Parts: sequence; C-alpha cells; structure tokens
Amino acid sequence: MFANVSRSRLLPMSLPFRYFGAAVAFQLAAWTMLLWSYRTFVSFEGGLGPIFAALHLLTLGVLVMTAIGATLQFLPVATRQPVRALWAVKLAWWCLVLGILAFAGAAAVYRPQLMGPGAVLVVAALSIYAVLLWKNLAGARGMRVVVLHGWAALACLAVLAATGVALVVFYEHGLALDHAAFRSAHLVLAAYGFMGLLAAGLSTFLLPMLAVAPPPAARISLAALAVALAAIAAACAGWVATGALLGLAAAIGHVASLERALRARLRGPLGPAFVLIRVSWACLLGSLALAALGFPGGTLPFAVLLVPGWLLTFLLGVMQRILPFLGSVHASSPARGTPLISALTPVRLLALHRVLHLGALALLLGAAFLGAPLAAGLGAAAGLAGAAAFAAFYTYVLVKVRNHANAYPPSQPAPA
Repeated sequence: MFANVSRSRLLPMSLPFRYFGAAVAFQLAAWTMLLWSYRTFVSFEGGLGPIFAALHLLTLGVLVMTAIGATLQFLPVATRQPVRALWAVKLAWWCLVLGILAFAGAAAVYRPQLMGPGAVLVVAALSIYAVLLWKNLAGARGMRVVVLHGWAALACLAVLAATGVALVVFYEHGLALDHAAFRSAHLVLAAYGFMGLLAAGLSTFLLPMLAVAPPPAARISLAALAVALAAIAAACAGWVATGALLGLAAAIGHVASLERALRARLRGPLGPAFVLIRVSWACLLGSLALAALGFPGGTLPFAVLLVPGWLLTFLLGVMQRILPFLGSVHASSPARGTPLISALTPVRLLALHRVLHLGALALLLGAAFLGAPLAAGLGAAAGLAGAAAFAAFYTYVLVKVRNHANAYPPSQPAPA
C-alpha cells in the first residue's frame, strides 16, 4: 500500500541513500576520532580538539545527515507534497559533506581560523534544507502533528544556525559573547530542539507505520510538543532545571503515547530494532533527569546519555527498519516484483551491531561517571566495530537491491 499510494512522492533511491551512506561513513570517522583521542575523553569540558571534532562528526555527520535524508524521504509522504527541486537536495548534500570535513578537520587540529569555510558550507546546506522543508510544510495537506513538529524543528534550526555561527566567530576572532550561555543554548537547540522535535514528529508517523499500529493520540502529541517548546525556551534562557523538568514531562508524555499506540499494533513482535529505540527513550529520560538534578557527576555523563545514548541509538534503531523497507519499496516494480523486507535484513549482522553499540554506550557512560580513560578506549573500540557492522548492513541492503534488479530485468518479469 505504501508503495502504491506514495511512490510518486518518494525521492529517487540514490538521493536519500547518499545521505544515509554519508552518515555511515561519518559514524566510522567519529568513532575512529574518539578512539584516537580516548585518553582525553574523561577530561573533556568543551573547546577545540579531537573530542570536539568527534562530537561534530557525530552530530552533523551522522545525526543531521540522516535527519535530512529521512525527512526529505518521508515527510512528503506525510504531507502529500513531493520534493520537486531535486537539484537542491543534491547541492545540500555536497555542501554538508564538504563543510563537515572542513569544519571537523580544522577543529581536530586546533585551527579555528580554518573552521569558517566549513561552517559557511554547513550553514548553506542547512539553509537549502530549511527552504525545502518550509516549502513542503507550507503546502502540507495532512498529518497535523507531524507538520507542527516540523515547523517547530525549523524554528529551532534557524536559531541553532545563528548560535553556531556566533560560536565559530568566537573561536576564530574572539567575538565578545557569553561563551557558556551560547554553547548551552546551541546544545539545547541542536539536540532537544531541531533533532529532538524532528525525531518526535516523525516517530508519530514512522513507528506506527513500521508496527502496523494506530498513531498516538493527537491531543497528547500536541500537548507534549507545547511543553517541549516551553522547556527549550526555558533552558535557552538559562533556567536549566526548569527546562529539564518541563522536558522530562514532555518526554514522558511522548514515550507513553507511543507505547500505548504500539500496544494496539496489528503486527506481531516489534523486533529487536525496537530494543534500541526503547534504550534510546530511557537515555532521553535519563539525560533530562540528570539536568534536573544539577548534573551529578558533571556534564559528561549527561552528554553521553544525550548524544550517543538517545539520538544516535534512536537513529540506529529506526534505520535498522527503514533501510530494508525503503530498499524493498524502491526495488518494487510490476516487472521485477517486490523483494521481501526479510531478505534485505541480515539478522545476525544486526544482532552483532546491537551488542557492540550497546556495549560501547555502557562503557562510555561508565567512563564518564568514573573518570576511567581505559573504559572510554574500550567503548570507542566497541563503537567503531559496531559502526563497521552497520556499514556492512548498509552495503548488504544496496547489494541485495541491485541483485534483485539484475536478476529480473524489465524484459523478464519476476516469477509469481
């Protein structure tokens, strides 16, 4: 049904998969950077260097890259508005890839004067994406909950870009500003604002679709969105504890509404990918609880729960489901038939990835709480191995889709 109704609003497979492929490569780079500099992980409190670079390879290279690819693929289905400017999708990809490489590379070698060109390219990519997102949302004809989350994420993205540029100018030219306040606002707007609101909005559409379940109650989702926006505003204004408590209330409402919807699913077991999704929800709640309590153990455990714990784990769990799903949809045709999603899902490889990723997360969290560099090194090694397993999974899907096309060319219909 998805393929028949929505195929006209899907991007060509090469476009979202180039974003996903770049995210796979940047995840390998982020873990490699962390492994190279693991001894400084437990003492990291901000500032340039390899840990800063690894963080931005993860946030920009993996999280933002995947978010753009996923929203440009799925949001048109939800809003019933196709993306028409395919050249802009390609241009944004080039700007983002080159910008991340320049920005993270300069930060890793403590060269703030070289970060500017990378930041300009990243902002250019985000600006192109913002226009594409704005045009799609402006013409939306359905799914009010998803659309309102999209508008809220777009607003956060605009302020996020402004704070990011200000911080780059601070590092490069010594701009007079309250560095701690801007850095805190940048973190909140990036993680809980842009990425968090996009994840929350698409969750109300994607997760029920994957589980064949009804969407969560709109009134609860919209109430959670309103409280989340109040939380983001409070945290950016410096009322961190208040923002964290409001955010915790919004997150509990969001997770509870999704769990209630998933319990009404028509499909059987949700599958192991939802283990990662539920772990990510626990990390989200944990990060907000630590912030509400005043960051016991310092800000590093909070950062681990927030970025690799919540955002990356959620993304990896969802991608384990949507990559085979999208591969099956794109490979489907009357002449070739439709490859089974199960045939595009390497179960053992994904199980290995989950074990490695969750092990890396546990080790990094232990290193952050205990100040143990060795645990950080082991966690980075496990994370790198997990990223390699995920890269193998991504390659597996591409190869299977190509083999399906080659096995049944258009002149030779697939067997019934």
